[in-house]
Amino acid sequence: MHKQLWIILLTIFIANLLFRIYSYRSDYLTSYNPAFWQERFDHSQWSTTKGCTNLDPHVNPYTCVWDDHWYAQHKNDPNAQYLKKQSIGDDALYTYAGWEYIHGHDPSTLNAEIPPFGKYLIGISEIVFLNQNIFSLITGLTALGAFYFFNCQIFRNKLFAFIPVLLFSFEPLFYEQLKSPMLDNLYLTLGMLTLTFFLKKKYGYSMLFLGLMAATKSALSTVPLVIGVLLVYLLVIHQPKEIKRYLFRLPIAIVIFLITYTQYFLLGHSLRQFLGVQKWIYTFYATGAKGSFITPWEMLLIGRWHTWWGTNAVVSEWHAGWLAMLLIGVMISIWFVRRKFTNPVIICAIWVFAYLAFLSLIPTWPRYLLLVLPFLYTMTIWFIVTVSKHHEIS
Repeated sequence: MHKQLWIILLTIFIANLLFRIYSYRSDYLTSYNPAFWQERFDHSQWSTTKGCTNLDPHVNPYTCVWDDHWYAQHKNDPNAQYLKKQSIGDDALYTYAGWEYIHGHDPSTLNAEIPPFGKYLIGISEIVFLNQNIFSLITGLTALGAFYFFNCQIFRNKLFAFIPVLLFSFEPLFYEQLKSPMLDNLYLTLGMLTLTFFLKKKYGYSMLFLGLMAATKSALSTVPLVIGVLLVYLLVIHQPKEIKRYLFRLPIAIVIFLITYTQYFLLGHSLRQFLGVQKWIYTFYATGAKGSFITPWEMLLIGRWHTWWGTNAVVSEWHAGWLAMLLIGVMISIWFVRRKFTNPVIICAIWVFAYLAFLSLIPTWPRYLLLVLPFLYTMTIWFIVTVSKHHEIS
């Protein structure tokens, strides 16, 4: 019976992934065109070349002011509209940056606010597969694999460890990331591996993946957030002596992070200049848009999103399961505190609420919840399995 159930679940899992891959086949088969993406970037809001973001046809794209005389002469000229800047998303920016990085561009002069590791991988995908979206597929699959290995540290049964992975693979928020070169699935993969090796007490490997995690998104927030969660976990399970052993390997993460900037140093920059770049990144975010405490909770609870630019949007990927899992997560967390619970699953609760608190401080997109939902699935399945077996939680 156990073997038959494995076969059924694996069949469903594989069939779902094959369906998604087939549905997105055009995204994987379109060849990367450097000239096209260069032009998109040159006419985007990120370019420093001349051009206007105002799309009104009466605005002269060269002077960026209202000009009826110019409009009368060029109203039928398609190039006039083309010269104006068109907003592009992060996926298009990473697509262009990945190609430039892998061809030697200085990572401190293009999309410098985001560390370079993920964009190097996008660039490799563009060279090896002639397509930037294959990167998304590979990182999505590795995220599922890393999630399973993490769950194996939580559950004593491999089948139970697989069930949250199966359910998460059906998440619209997850599978819609398989077709565009975002960094969230890579970030999730590295985060899962960081936690997995930490639970196995292989702290050196944990720090290695923490370094890569920091080199994928903001290092200034990733490192203190992850380390903070892990130190709280060690205190909760009454293993304070492990703190020194873990922190002793912190230089590994720092070295790995620096290695991802190898091209920056090869171009002649010094360590002092590197620290200046990190200071600039801090200033960039400190003076930029601010988050709202309610935003991540609102997304999870009701699928609404008050954006930082003042609009009220719907989270299209939301479903009632988010609300149910969050409520179960809150209930389990209260249970943990009252019973002084020390099972490894508690790391999920600590991470979820720490990460949601972090998202309350920054401008948040729905896709950022990819770092929350897998842990909610794990907590929910763990709760169901535990209750169904009438195990006493202590």
